[in-house]
Amino acid sequence: VVSDLHNEPFDDLLPLAEGVDAVLVPGDISNRYRQEYAQGIAFLRACARLRPTFFAPGNHEIRQKRYEELMGLARETGAEVLVNRYVPFHDLWIGGWYDPKKVEEPDMMAAFEAQEGVKLLLCHKPEFYRKYLRGCKVDLTIAGHAHGGQIRLGQQGLYAPGQYFFPRYTKGWENGGKLLISAGAGNPCRMPRWNNPCEALLLTVD
Repeated sequence: VVSDLHNEPFDDLLPLAEGVDAVLVPGDISNRYRQEYAQGIAFLRACARLRPTFFAPGNHEIRQKRYEELMGLARETGAEVLVNRYVPFHDLWIGGWYDPKKVEEPDMMAAFEAQEGVKLLLCHKPEFYRKYLRGCKVDLTIAGHAHGGQIRLGQQGLYAPGQYFFPRYTKGWENGGKLLISAGAGNPCRMPRWNNPCEALLLTVD
């Protein structure tokens, strides 16, 4: 799981793809503050050459002025781009969801929930999970966005976009193992990460 790369260098991440079945990217490969995404697109392309790669957009993608261009380039990388859609992968269903009010694609959750088998959902914002998805019939939702709370005081994050100060959903497992939040692989803002290293996650699905 590689979330929140934010258009930063990624060479150190590629060796981590060795031996995995798939690379899951739950959003924010780009940097909306600089309106840049070339490194993020290159990351998807490099991962897709190594392993099946699944990408769902985050808020930094949605807020790109050239959103359509960005998503078109993402589709050309060989990665599976999941904007309110889902696909089969071995014994799993893998979907990507974003608030339908923010994207042009219709909501697919009812059809996704109706599929038989294990369902894994990429949803960038953990607050979306809390508001819209917590009661859905999905086995695991993977999120990012919160950057681990940016500064961590013990196990508590200080601030997260969308949750503000002392957020609840910033990193690790929540809701009895139904939600996994990555603290992210990059840092798009001027505030440093403290007691909160960047991360990529290795997920084993039994």
